[in-house]
Formats: sequence, C-alpha cells, structure tokens
Amino acid sequence: MQKGFYRFYKKENWINRNVEIEDTLYTELKSIVDNELDTSINKLIDACVENFKVENDTVIYYKKPKNEITIARSIRLRESMWTKLDKLKKDYDISLYKLINMSIKYTLEDN
Repeated sequence: MQKGFYRFYKKENWINRNVEIEDTLYTELKSIVDNELDTSINKLIDACVENFKVENDTVIYYKKPKNEITIARSIRLRESMWTKLDKLKKDYDISLYKLINMSIKYTLEDN
C-alpha cells in the first residue's frame, strides 16, 4: 500500500442494522458532519465503536438523561465493528443499543 494512504481502511463489508440512538448524541454527530468533518454519521459511529475500550474488565455506565428520546435509526458499520460489539455484548451482557450509545457518548466527551 502507498504510504500516503495510511489513513484509509482496507476494504471490508459494511452491514446495516436498526439501532436506537439517543437523539442528543445523534444531533451532535450530525452537527460535526454538517460543520466540521468531511464524513458521514455512519463513519463517525463506526469510529466511535472502534475507539470504544473496556479497561480492566470495567464498563462504566452512564444514566440516560431523564427526558432523552431514542430514535430507531438504520446505521451502517464495518463488519469488524459489529463483531466487536457482539463480543462485548456477550462478555458484559450489555445490549447493542447501550454499547453504541456509550461509544458515541464517550467519544464526544473525549474531544
């Protein structure tokens, strides 16, 4: 591979699934896509999942805000990210919905 292409991913299947995403988190991602980065919301969510780490076998939950609504959205992630989420789901008995929302929230807070 050419050195200048290091920032691109190797070809991989992208898989669609319906997942409930908190509206506030989705709105923040949409703002980033509209105003800051040349990307898509799906690719931002994919990056959030890729960066999501469980350290020392500890998952830190966050409480969903009281009046927060969740909306079922069709999202598209790389197959390897769905595999990662499925493994986390099995290892920690946490729903995909919660894992995806946690990964988005922690990534947004980290910036």
